[in-house]
Amino acid sequence: MNEATEREALTLLEKTGALYKRYTHPALHHLNDTTAPKEFLPMKNLLIRTKKTAQFYLYMTMQERIDFGRLAKALGSTKSQLRFASEEELFDLMAVHPGTVTPLALEKDKDKKIHLVIDQAIIDADQVAVHPNQNEATVVMTWVEFTKVLDELGEEYQVLTDSPAV
Repeated sequence: MNEATEREALTLLEKTGALYKRYTHPALHHLNDTTAPKEFLPMKNLLIRTKKTAQFYLYMTMQERIDFGRLAKALGSTKSQLRFASEEELFDLMAVHPGTVTPLALEKDKDKKIHLVIDQAIIDADQVAVHPNQNEATVVMTWVEFTKVLDELGEEYQVLTDSPAV
């Protein structure tokens, strides 16, 4: 599989007609990176898998620290069964590298192996800020605009109303 590109992410956004704003910035590597533009809310995207069932979840959250016990319960698993996807799994499923995980790369998940899980706080904030398949830019849109992308991808999602933040 070819690496996911920013052009592919922007083409997806254009195809859906989703309104967004693109910000450029130094590479962002964590949620509270001090070089991040202040115009958007910090978000993180984690690709997690279960050990036994090999089920994959892309978890979108605004939380700095995650209570994996609560997250596991919400996913019908146990804390001991959750782990981060390996770098190889990340590339095989989404064609991205660590630090560039984004729901815009779900376009590469042709077999629909990844289940999208979204923290209710993102919907309540009405702002989605994600990398366009690389971490030196961020695209920002409202929740409604983001759902256009999910519809285009045929992506169903689970909303976590009891945020698994610490």
